[in-house]
Amino acid sequence: MPLSTEDLYEKTMLMSKNVEDNFLDLGRYLRQLLDREPELFQEIIVKCDLGRRKAYYLVEVSRTFDPLPISRPRLKKLGWTKLQIIGKHVTKDNVEELVTLAENHSVKQLERLMQGDAPMKNAHCVLMYFTPKQYAELEAALLKNGGERSGRGIVGKEEALINALRKATPGPEQVQPAKEKPTHEPPDEAD
Repeated sequence: MPLSTEDLYEKTMLMSKNVEDNFLDLGRYLRQLLDREPELFQEIIVKCDLGRRKAYYLVEVSRTFDPLPISRPRLKKLGWTKLQIIGKHVTKDNVEELVTLAENHSVKQLERLMQGDAPMKNAHCVLMYFTPKQYAELEAALLKNGGERSGRGIVGKEEALINALRKATPGPEQVQPAKEKPTHEPPDEAD
């Protein structure tokens, strides 16, 4: 027997307090609310501080994976972020292959694989803060050097940044990665 709209609303409000543990059921309830009462769906997003993007991702995950023959424990273990990434490509014929791929790769590696790129090994993350003017300049340089707009972001920004750096300072492509610092082990004792 389907849940009433009021019950869906209450369950969704309760589950939204712990998204990571409840994302499969939460996604299903959000999807049902969106289909039945879009105004209540929007209200939940605001009241639960769920975030519009995350709420729609959870709905997308539910629409994609609920009808597929894959165990819920495996899906739960992967998490909604990885499921959302492979969800755009998954069919009933390739679900096992893509779930296995997601189980064996990090989120960033999986994103690259789904875009048709090879995953990076030992990649480094750089966090930088820019003023609005500096960010506009960075964005322009990235777009000029091979980056492409995608939604609110830029795809291919890493390669575009390297292209811009190579143009600015010829020769950095010859730079080798820093070697690991040796661990300090006690010297072997002489016999």
